[in-house]
Amino acid sequence: MSTALRRAVYVVCALLWVTGCAWLVGHFFFPVVTDFGLAPNPWEPMILHMHGWVAMCGVFLLGWITAEHISDRWRRSRNRFTGFSLAGFALVLTLSGYALYYTTDHLHDVAATTHEALGVAAVIIALLHWKRSSSNRGEPDRV
Repeated sequence: MSTALRRAVYVVCALLWVTGCAWLVGHFFFPVVTDFGLAPNPWEPMILHMHGWVAMCGVFLLGWITAEHISDRWRRSRNRFTGFSLAGFALVLTLSGYALYYTTDHLHDVAATTHEALGVAAVIIALLHWKRSSSNRGEPDRV
């Protein structure tokens, strides 16, 4: 993967994770108390808009990575498990993110819980994949 693409992926993934976590913290730990009860934090819409815009960049990058990085690396056995796990996480996060816009009631709640849990956990898989690939640079590929 080129240095520019790698940096773009790191920046977009970091922004996605930070905006997602910021929304979670604001939503669950800092609701606003009104005369009518608890209301969402006033920062939530702005954070969700930022998260959504960055997510569109993420979907674009996911397509680019799929076309170049994944298809090129699939024949190698190195990092296949963490790469496949990361791609699976990205797919489910994308689908559950879209589901948050287009579903209601129980299905929306399932999509929200799935998106939140996988979003928080995705950083672990991403760091494992990055650590394995950075520690393997310079080693010959196993076929």
